[in-house]
Amino acid sequence: MDGQQEAAQDAAVPMGNGAAPPAPVPPWWAPAALAWSFLTALPAPRVAAAPATLAAAVGLFPLVGAVLGALIGGLGLVLDLLWPAGPTAAALLAAAALSTGGLHLDGLMDAADGIFGGQSIERRLAIMRDSRVGAFGVAAGSLALLAQYACLSALVGIDRLRALTAAAVVSRWAMVAAAAAFPSARAAGLGAVFRDAVGWGALARATVFAVLIAALAGPLGLAALAVAGALTILIGRLFVRRLGGLTGDTYGALAVIVETAVLYLAAAWHRAG
Repeated sequence: MDGQQEAAQDAAVPMGNGAAPPAPVPPWWAPAALAWSFLTALPAPRVAAAPATLAAAVGLFPLVGAVLGALIGGLGLVLDLLWPAGPTAAALLAAAALSTGGLHLDGLMDAADGIFGGQSIERRLAIMRDSRVGAFGVAAGSLALLAQYACLSALVGIDRLRALTAAAVVSRWAMVAAAAAFPSARAAGLGAVFRDAVGWGALARATVFAVLIAALAGPLGLAALAVAGALTILIGRLFVRRLGGLTGDTYGALAVIVETAVLYLAAAWHRAG
């Protein structure tokens, strides 16, 4: 995101007469490229993070989730030919972490350290800025990975593909919903930039995409969306109470929690079926 902000600043270099040149019209694919670079560590064309482009990009978050989930789930179909469920689950978690740069998991660990490690809002926010990971962060990250591993080990084939796609879609939608519904804990930073970009129009677009993709996944997808909505409200309120609002770390934490809950739902669904 820092690179995107630098690009936006570079586009506003003053001209010799003191007037800024007109901002170039972004290409039609700019919101998709920005959404991709915002949520993944995979290559994407560099575009300026102008407010309008960023607002449009936010509405595409569920689509980015759908692509990521389908890629990881598709990889699982290939790995099923080589390994049993356990090694395949571990490889898929590694692939997911690499594809996002571990961004959301890092947010979960930072958020856990802050929420449970400070006596005041100011102290909790300061702890979250510390690059070191504390005991609560290690515990939260380890439990999340263990829980996801257990669920993925219980799922195979198309069921796992469907579960991973649904989890990735609704978790990215939850980030948008939380940004629209709750205030930012800080006046500046990545979380504030994200919060400012999310208007009701962006939320409406993200919701339409999330509902359509969830419907393609069948009853599981729609149930996953309902779970994501409930968790967004509950966890968002917790963050507001403990931190005064949401930050970039808490958006990542919410995504991991929703993903894990949906995988548990899918594992129960698979067993019942």
